[in-house]
Amino acid sequence: MSNAPTVLMGLVPLIRAVVRTAATSNQTTTVTADDSGTLFVSMDGGTTHTFTLPTLALGAGKHWIFFNGQSTSYMTITGPTDKIIGSDDVTATSIISDAVAASAAIVVCDGTWYYAITTSGAKTTAGVWTTA
Repeated sequence: MSNAPTVLMGLVPLIRAVVRTAATSNQTTTVTADDSGTLFVSMDGGTTHTFTLPTLALGAGKHWIFFNGQSTSYMTITGPTDKIIGSDDVTATSIISDAVAASAAIVVCDGTWYYAITTSGAKTTAGVWTTA
């Protein structure tokens, strides 16, 4: 049995674009496979911004970075049912940030799962994201 990966990610730059949301936006963003490498910065003060990931087949070998730029808003990252591993659950459909500026998540897909690596902007707490 080989441990060779089925999806190679070596030639993908970590960050290739930055997209900032705004309080006047519609508070939802559909993330596409072509957005791989994009840093999404949520600036939706006082609201929740929802980012919807593509299907697992389209997300294979892709990654996205999500950054909360406000201390008064949350980010929700939603994917296929029970296919996000991260935060406090291994089979989540969504992960939700804390309302702390600089909370962030890197989401990587291997075609079977979305892996969410999260951190909180809070100085005394690490990774305070919840799942749904």
